[in-house]
Amino acid sequence: EHIHGVFCSSSNSANNKREPSKQLDSGTQKHDFDSNVHRTIDPSEFLNVCLPALRKGDAEQLAQLVRVRWTERQVAQLLKRPETDVRRVAAVALGLIGELRSAPALTRALKDSDRQVNQMAEHGLWAIWFRGCNTAAALPFKQGVSLLEDENYDHAISCFHQAIKHDKEFAEAWNQCAIAHFFLAQWEQAVEACRHTLQQIPTHFGAISCMGHCYMQLGNYVLALECYQRALAINPCMPAIANAIEGLQDTLMQMNDSSGYFEFSEFSQ
Repeated sequence: EHIHGVFCSSSNSANNKREPSKQLDSGTQKHDFDSNVHRTIDPSEFLNVCLPALRKGDAEQLAQLVRVRWTERQVAQLLKRPETDVRRVAAVALGLIGELRSAPALTRALKDSDRQVNQMAEHGLWAIWFRGCNTAAALPFKQGVSLLEDENYDHAISCFHQAIKHDKEFAEAWNQCAIAHFFLAQWEQAVEACRHTLQQIPTHFGAISCMGHCYMQLGNYVLALECYQRALAINPCMPAIANAIEGLQDTLMQMNDSSGYFEFSEFSQ
């Protein structure tokens, strides 16, 4: 309960969207995998430091407490601990302080045996993706997110492309661009934007799911099924995608292709 409160208080979210924060240049990171990185965090100390801020729902305090004591890599190591509470708090902390280099650890945590760890890892990944840009790209991206929420899709796309001009490796700008294209029923453009996202972040389950939605609209059920299966393999806790897979499998069987084998090409390279 306290963990969910921290994420609610630290972001203005809509459909898992996160406000971008301006990243510091790599040379100014306070904790940049320093020489102390291999020191193992004591789990009890970690909980004693973090839980008071969690109970207050104070995301800023929690982030500051973690930053001044430990590196991202040290916190990520806690996701392997047997104690469930430690893994939960570690996932929250990484979502607050982490950068793109912490994404692989959170992606693995999507398959954790604890459902709350899964949820916090997913929230953390969205948070990291949304702030995964340089300072110049942050403002147009934020404007694009606001326009997207207001259903002003054409202008949102323009803002996302401005963000991409400032940071060509900003994967989430491409993903949000894909969402805007989807709502404009521009299926091919949406698929292409998703491909740009996946060039930067191959495990971006949101972009893969979006591709599946587009292929559904295009009537390419085989590729839609492939996308949904791939997204669910990365993030198993997406019941809507699981239901879509079940429905698609039934549809394809009714179309007299019940062999269970399909020649997929979208992710072959």
